[in-house]
Amino acid sequence: MADTAYAGRVTVVHGDRNPGSHPLRAAHLGLTARLREADAHFWYEESDAAGPGALTGRVGLKPVTVDPGTRAYLCGPLPFMRSVREQLLEQGARAADTHYEVFGPDLWPASAERTG
Repeated sequence: MADTAYAGRVTVVHGDRNPGSHPLRAAHLGLTARLREADAHFWYEESDAAGPGALTGRVGLKPVTVDPGTRAYLCGPLPFMRSVREQLLEQGARAADTHYEVFGPDLWPASAERTG
């Protein structure tokens, strides 16, 4: 998006334990800064490590504007994605416009053992 001078609104949301465990933090900040209408929101569970501009705790979308027609791309563990999806729907995003990629333990082996 930054390389193609994308002109639409982009919001980056990330939750982590602390800035040191936040992969690609510098890239998130740098790429967001290159976009015309973009901002980044970071939440860190460890309050003493949050730093300027970051929020403490788990991701909560109340301070984030969710525009009509928002397309959301979620990645992370299932509990995180369920929480963020619910918050997006509460703010008017459409379920059909929310896309997922699971990061975390593979759920297939457990379900395969039960069926098989």
